[in-house]
Amino acid sequence: MIELFFSELRRFRNAAIIYFLASLVAVTVLNQLIDIAAAQLPAHMVMLLLYALSGLGFGLYQFGSYCQPSRWIWLQHRPLHRARILAGIALASCVLIVLAVALPLFIVLGAQDYFTQRVVDTRHYAGIAYLTLSALSAWMAGAYIMLHRSRWAFVILVLPVLLTMHLTRFEVMLGLALVCNAALVFLVYTVFRPNRHTGGDLPATCALAVPLQLSFYIALLWASSALFQAGQMVAGAHPLAPEPVVAGGVAEARRSDSREILLAGLGGAADPRAAGWRSNLGARNTSFVGPTVRQYAVNKLVSTRGVLQFQDRLQNNWTFSHDSMLYSGQHRPTGAAVGWFGAGGRGDAVPFDSQPAPMSANGRGYLVNAHDMYELQKDGLHLRQLMHVGAAEQLGGGVAVLANRTALLTNHRVVLLEDRGGWQSAPLAEVPLPALFGDIVRVDAAQVSDGTLLSVVAGHRRNDGVMAAPQVTYLVDAAGKVTELGRRELAHDFPALFEHKDWWLSPALQAVVSLPELFLDTGVVPDHGASRLALLMLPRPASAWLAMIALAILSGAGAAWWTSRVKMTPRVRIAWCAACVLLGCPALLSLMVLQPRLSRPEVASVPAAGLTTLAAGPA
Repeated sequence: MIELFFSELRRFRNAAIIYFLASLVAVTVLNQLIDIAAAQLPAHMVMLLLYALSGLGFGLYQFGSYCQPSRWIWLQHRPLHRARILAGIALASCVLIVLAVALPLFIVLGAQDYFTQRVVDTRHYAGIAYLTLSALSAWMAGAYIMLHRSRWAFVILVLPVLLTMHLTRFEVMLGLALVCNAALVFLVYTVFRPNRHTGGDLPATCALAVPLQLSFYIALLWASSALFQAGQMVAGAHPLAPEPVVAGGVAEARRSDSREILLAGLGGAADPRAAGWRSNLGARNTSFVGPTVRQYAVNKLVSTRGVLQFQDRLQNNWTFSHDSMLYSGQHRPTGAAVGWFGAGGRGDAVPFDSQPAPMSANGRGYLVNAHDMYELQKDGLHLRQLMHVGAAEQLGGGVAVLANRTALLTNHRVVLLEDRGGWQSAPLAEVPLPALFGDIVRVDAAQVSDGTLLSVVAGHRRNDGVMAAPQVTYLVDAAGKVTELGRRELAHDFPALFEHKDWWLSPALQAVVSLPELFLDTGVVPDHGASRLALLMLPRPASAWLAMIALAILSGAGAAWWTSRVKMTPRVRIAWCAACVLLGCPALLSLMVLQPRLSRPEVASVPAAGLTTLAAGPA
């Protein structure tokens, strides 16, 4: 094993040195152009993709060369157990990947941390570990693709995407990456054997069937959605066409300005004052409230979500540090440190609860995070806290100033604050949201002679299966009394089967794909008072139920017909048919890939005693 370990190191040492030098030069130059540590998520995703492709290519080449008959015999027919042979190769490859991928990044980040005033946090070093683990995952996926006898083995690439492609704390991401690598080690071991054309056993078949079914589910979902929408565009009936094709729909509400949506909300109002309000609505007394933030950056985030930096009038650049939860200041012309910017402003050492998002509205500057809304004072050096909400409630990022009133949006309500003597008093009024926050499309406000008009439009998740999409209009008078003026239901932009496509295609697989995002803390503003599983238990229309039942029956019948010419035990055949009924069309397609049908002469010539296991695909 030790000899094999050093043999692999010697074999790829030159390539690793070249990759190390090229990576070091490229990262150094790129870091001079942009601050990689503070770069936005798209830049980090490009780096992740490049390193993953490097690991995948390394695995494909390394094990592709071993798959040559003479080398495979030399490798496998050693006086060693195949586990020790695989361990020697894997350990050497891990060392090569760590030196080629992690070391250049560590050198550049360490130099930036020691020699410059740029912000470098613990999460940035954890990001290097995550990139390295991702490259290792891609390497093992490449090994599995080359060693498996099925041409569909590339679907194993779905496993790292489902397990590790989430924007959350670096501890969670590193844990998921380790779990993913452990699963891939097991999968590679199942196909790392002397005779690669031996019939696959049950664990190996299940290990390929699970990602294969998920891949078919995602492919069918995306392909059918793209084809349907392309057909609508060709026919000129797509809701996103230049002209609205569905009057009163959600798409029309999205593209309307504040005045237009308020006019639509007042269209059915029975209040005799509504005609005067409609005539007085204009650009000066109407404003968009939100939501402007649907996902915040969680603490210790593995990458960068939102804006980390802002500048003040003194040419100071403030960058947020997740280690201290404060902004670190740097004078742009000289590069000198200028201290910290806390929850009270410059020179304040009170940390923020989470990373704030800089925003502006009505010509004013704000910092908002999940629980606090701050307003930048005119001097740009101090902060004024407008509102704080408890742990069960989060801010939606929306703010609008109308005359002497300020409207703030949370995931539970719209709060109206009234200016008195230059400071915000207690809330004048609270208007509960008529739908869950995740369904809210927009909130708009207008100041009229009798108070403040508020319009709340829902339907943001209608294409994900949420059927209700109301628009509710309120009046908040001078005393803070809230009156509902009107309510209307927005029209559907798409047919019901399109809106519920991810469910009726396969309810079970939809739940599997959705669960990671539902339970991981990715900073998404939650629905106040709703369960995490609420989106998996939505009411479905009769057409979606009929489509789901019909597809399940057809999948089960197709499995029964397909397995009629596949030699397998009755128990295995029943298991496949039950899986196709439960999982739908993706399971049937995976069965057709993993269990190719034989012709009738072939079926008759194969002895039944040797067909008690599931085949993993054509030799």
